[in-house]
Amino acid sequence: MKEDWYRKTYGPSAAKTYETSLFNLITTEFGYIGGPDVVKLFAKKIVELNEQHYLRGEFVRPGQMRWLVLKAGQKYSKSKKLSDMQLIPVTLTVISPEDIEDRITKVKKNELIEKLIVRLCTETKEQGGVITETDIAILLRVSGAMISNHVTSYEKRTKKVVPRAGTEMDMGKSLTHKRLVVHCYTTDVLKHLNVRRSRSVHFESVIPHSFAGVFLHSTSLSSLYFNPPCSLQKLKWVQ
Repeated sequence: MKEDWYRKTYGPSAAKTYETSLFNLITTEFGYIGGPDVVKLFAKKIVELNEQHYLRGEFVRPGQMRWLVLKAGQKYSKSKKLSDMQLIPVTLTVISPEDIEDRITKVKKNELIEKLIVRLCTETKEQGGVITETDIAILLRVSGAMISNHVTSYEKRTKKVVPRAGTEMDMGKSLTHKRLVVHCYTTDVLKHLNVRRSRSVHFESVIPHSFAGVFLHSTSLSSLYFNPPCSLQKLKWVQ
């Protein structure tokens, strides 16, 4: 039977873990304390103990890195420079055991990149930050256009919004919030909404000034974005 080239090439990388290093240390430095299965169980228990006593943000695992991102919850304006905004450090998983398995099972390159982009965005949000598509382009050494295309493709296919600066802080060209605003305006819903609603939209850029003080609730945001009503689709300037 012909040996699987992908498994032979990428399989050994799955063993590059802290647990493997611990196993080798025990077997070489502490003499015989049991067979391989006993040592593996011992190493596994030590790893679990470490995870219980150390917060994730306090150390970086193999395959992870630290990166500075925008702190979530800040108000953004076009006059604001990056140097004027608060940054926080987050831990990002650039390579995971799942990524190695994907290589072994011959997952397509586009899917690999897409999964990585979504993971970076999700991990950043979970740690109280907001990552930009430019950040991801720098980390992956690809163009910003490529990142944007992957994000758009994922969102259209899954009907889920990827948490990034464009959708979390209304930065750049992401139109998630703006589409909802225009939909509500064209269907005459604005007058029924409470003023204490989402404050992340630059209303002046999408609706008349008379409605600039009205804020919207974003509960059904993603469904409206991916399935805009006919009246909204006709508005070419928001496509």
